[in-house]
Amino acid sequence: MRALLVAGFAVAIASAGSAASAQLGTIAGTVARDTLGGVIGNAEVSLPALNRTSLTNPRGEFELSDVPMGRYAITVRAIGYQMLVDTIDVTDGGRIDADIVLTRNPVDLAPVKTTERATEQRLPAGIAEMEERRKMHMGGYFVTDSTLRANDARELTSVITSLPEIRQVLGPMGKVYLANARGNPVNPRIPCYIDIYLDGAVYYRSGQGEPPDFNSLSASGFSGLEYYASGATTPPEYNGTRTLDCGTILLWTRRTP
Repeated sequence: MRALLVAGFAVAIASAGSAASAQLGTIAGTVARDTLGGVIGNAEVSLPALNRTSLTNPRGEFELSDVPMGRYAITVRAIGYQMLVDTIDVTDGGRIDADIVLTRNPVDLAPVKTTERATEQRLPAGIAEMEERRKMHMGGYFVTDSTLRANDARELTSVITSLPEIRQVLGPMGKVYLANARGNPVNPRIPCYIDIYLDGAVYYRSGQGEPPDFNSLSASGFSGLEYYASGATTPPEYNGTRTLDCGTILLWTRRTP
């Protein structure tokens, strides 16, 4: 079976493989610019938490094999197209076949008018938990769906500048990383990059490779954002054992009906 990915990650998982592939799965498929077969070569399909990347061949095909069981954030990038960010579940010995369709970068964005009911229909499940934490004053900083929609044409970094205790670090080629403004308790000369979760799955751990480039993310891709500046305020389910306590950002992607 094969499934189509446009705004969300809809997948079909085949039956488990042989004993040799137990505990490991495979993600494979194609990246296209439309549903009529216009494929995209040299697109980058990545699992940031595993530091794994596959580039599509001239037929738009990619494959990520020997992926451990678990839930992962996945990103798909191609020049001239909006980056797709989502999550995927890899099962024991399973193979996930996915057709991924990217959206061209818009030249101009017209204002979008939405009603409260329409907005609620687009919210992912995690937003309900985010709203509960926000109303209970759990000690974090929150960016809501209405604020993100009001900034649809802007990069996510421009929205995050309003949050306290966050430092933006300029990387190579205009990249922007997010670090805790309190600094690094282990080595003050190195920024304390913030842990990132995407729809509940680990996207980046502080000190493990290059942080995500927030300048490449558009506010239009998300329905909510939470920032907890320390482990003391981070919700327990997102406060696992870690070497550095640089704070945690929870990103919730925007879904369409």
